[in-house]
Amino acid sequence: MENSDREKIYACWLDSIRFLTSANKYRLLEAAGTAYDIYNMKENDTTFWIGAKGSALFQEAKAQDPEKLYENLQKMNIKYTFCNADDFPARFRKIPDPPFGLFYRGALPEDQTPSVAIIGARKCSEYGHCMAKRFAEGLGRRGVNIISGMALGIDGISQRAALDIGARSYAVLGCGADVVYPKSNQPLYERLLKDGGILSEYPIGTEPRPMLFPPRNRIISALSDVVLVVEAREKSGTLITVDMALEQGREVYVVPGRCTENLSVGCNMLLRQGASAALCAEDIINDMGWSRLLPEACEDKTEGVSSYINTSELSKLSKAVCEIVDILPVTQDTIIMLLREKGFQETVAEICNTLVELELNGVIVRAGGQYRRNFQKK
Repeated sequence: MENSDREKIYACWLDSIRFLTSANKYRLLEAAGTAYDIYNMKENDTTFWIGAKGSALFQEAKAQDPEKLYENLQKMNIKYTFCNADDFPARFRKIPDPPFGLFYRGALPEDQTPSVAIIGARKCSEYGHCMAKRFAEGLGRRGVNIISGMALGIDGISQRAALDIGARSYAVLGCGADVVYPKSNQPLYERLLKDGGILSEYPIGTEPRPMLFPPRNRIISALSDVVLVVEAREKSGTLITVDMALEQGREVYVVPGRCTENLSVGCNMLLRQGASAALCAEDIINDMGWSRLLPEACEDKTEGVSSYINTSELSKLSKAVCEIVDILPVTQDTIIMLLREKGFQETVAEICNTLVELELNGVIVRAGGQYRRNFQKK
């Protein structure tokens, strides 16, 4: 067995000791020199370096065979890397409190590829849904990796959008890499295995708990060059990630929101504090100096109509209606007035029929006598 393989096996064993902190693992590595030598440390030595409680966990873990543990991981298609391995993400090497190692499925993000973390509210608005999708698509088309936490709301929306246009996305979980959370994101989890990766610093089988999510947020920001906040309330877990990103020296961008929206209070507060506003994906790409490094995006043939809609199946009138009906709801009278300004001479009955057809096809939604675009329409 080569030394590098042996080191991964014993580092994986160490990293599988639950509740032993990353700081303790780094302390042991500094004292012993290698992961293999950590395994062979005497109890008095481990007590000196990580205290009696940590040493007790360490001694209990010796009942496990490191090689069998690693072999079982491989059978589950779970891979492992750690701080001394060649494939350990380089972005971790210059941050405070880096993870000791990572359990992952799929692939690891490439060090050379620009990455943006898109984060925000779990219970997002239609506006947030639209913006998360729009930015993920715009960045993904230029070859930028999308990093997030596979959570409900902004996280999952942005990652699905990136995968839909052929980009790569990586999820950092607050549970084991073998645990799907939330369960409703099982299809997204499976897609990420093929076109990205699932990463976690927690041992396999670790169930999601509230205390595990704030620490994982530092990994999301660490794997990214930029953190983009789409929607966030005044007191939001999203802002924890922002604080960690700033501590790590990452750039923070914010999608502005309406002053009267609770979901935009956190975003607008960040803008007041000096975060950069992003109005489109190209704002980030240009500011970061990535324009010359990334391929040009494919030509957008939607003619102003959102990529949520297959424009080849729409009539000229339907396309015009979709350009009018956007995130904010508008009345039927307003739609008719704006169509007349565009030169459409169809009768009111014909326009109403078009609205009904678009609604039945799920392209637009009617509520309270007003219409808005259905941005969840695929």
